Amino acid sequence: MQIGEKITRQLVITRNLFLTFAEPLDMVSRTINGKTRWPTLALRRYAGPLSSLESSGAEFLAYIKLLCRVPPSARVLDIGCGFGLMALYLEDYIKPPGTYTGMDINQRAIKWAGKTVTKRHPYFRFIHLDVWNSLYNARGKLLAENLKLPFDNESSDFILLKSVFTHMRPKEVENYFKEMARLLAPDGICLATFFLLNKEQQKLQAKGLNSIQFKFGDALFHYANPAIPEIAIAYEEEELIRMLQDAGLRVQNYYYGTWSGKEDGLCFQDMVLIKKN
Repeated sequence: MQIGEKITRQLVITRNLFLTFAEPLDMVSRTINGKTRWPTLALRRYAGPLSSLESSGAEFLAYIKLLCRVPPSARVLDIGCGFGLMALYLEDYIKPPGTYTGMDINQRAIKWAGKTVTKRHPYFRFIHLDVWNSLYNARGKLLAENLKLPFDNESSDFILLKSVFTHMRPKEVENYFKEMARLLAPDGICLATFFLLNKEQQKLQAKGLNSIQFKFGDALFHYANPAIPEIAIAYEEEELIRMLQDAGLRVQNYYYGTWSGKEDGLCFQDMVLIKKN
């Protein structure tokens, strides 16, 4: 293990210890503010920055309804669901015969979601995938590059991958694209987020406006941290299109993000709506 990787992992461990010790105070705060349905501080931080977590959930609920036009009767698959952030926002929207299935590599997060959300809504279920990831699940037994998800063909009307591909390498992404093509219903749609590299992003980078610098990598992908690439991974937009086409998928629309310095970006990351060919 390289020195940079050791330091990064130690910082993560230190942060998690702090969040664990701060949990009693946070629990009091959640009780006072009527947010007892939310999980522990550590599980919330796993899903993203605490300051923007709730607004992010509300934001993506709007995207799901307005951009993707997902009806309440949809069969939803949320890959990389964490503790079920989007499940908390979708539980008053998705209704039978609609279903929600959340999947994540964090076993603690999945257990919490199963004990709380599924208890309220049996048609919401959560599955733990013990997939290896150098940053989030270094002891995982499965490999994302050859994983077959445990679902039937064309069993999903809507697939969400929120801040998932931003932590995955090319072979892993290519396999997930093939699985998406297999799982999506003929009229289904996928909403996925990326860090996309293109001509406009490069112009903004030259002006010093990119909030993340992807200085390392090769022709296939780029990353910000040489010690642990999975912290933030970016793809050339043309390369992304090629991988989607090879999997039998196509881009329906782009919604570029603000990370690159784009003033009219819709979200922080770049969002891509994906359909079957």
